[in-house]
Amino acid sequence: MADEQSFWESHRTMARLARDAERFAVHLPLVGRVGIPRPDQLAYFAGLAALVALDLIEWPVAVAIAAGQVVVTEHNHRGAAAATHRPGTPTAAGAGAATTSAEATT
Repeated sequence: MADEQSFWESHRTMARLARDAERFAVHLPLVGRVGIPRPDQLAYFAGLAALVALDLIEWPVAVAIAAGQVVVTEHNHRGAAAATHRPGTPTAAGAGAATTSAEATT
C-alpha cells in the first residue's frame, strides 16, 4: 500500500513538472536530442492531423500552418528570453555596483 502511495505521489510530482516546463526533449540513441512540442502545441498539431485525415484540408496546407505555428512559437520564446536578458540594462549586481561607485565619488 505504501509503494502504491509513493507511486501516485511521484506521478503527480512529475505531471506537475511536465505541465510547468517550458520545453521538452528526448535523447534518442542514433539521432541525438529531439525536441518535443508542449502539450498544448501537440493538441494543435493533432487537430491539424485530424483535419487532414478527415480530408477537410490538404496536407500541404496543414504543413504550412504547422510550420507557421513553429516559427511563431520560436519567435515568441526567443523574444521573451531576450526581454528578460536585454543587453545594456542594469542587472541587480550592475545596479548595486553603479550605486557604490556613485557613492564613492560624492
